[in-house]
Amino acid sequence: MTQYLAVGEGLVAVTGDHVAIVTDIAVAAANIDEARAAEARQRVGARLREKLSSEEVASVNASLTRSLAQLYIKRHRHK
Repeated sequence: MTQYLAVGEGLVAVTGDHVAIVTDIAVAAANIDEARAAEARQRVGARLREKLSSEEVASVNASLTRSLAQLYIKRHRHK
């Protein structure tokens, strides 16, 4: 069985027929709401145009990365 996940930073170990993932976030493609992820990406883009501290920029960039990963998995999982 093939399963697609959008994952955050972490580690992956593949041994034989087992996969172990240690990450801060893992979302199955079936659980990704494409419209909601696209909306989040737009909100993040708007936040990046504001004057933010470097900590806020890092947080916003992490949110953007999560949204883009989810959109990629949702849109490309069947290709």
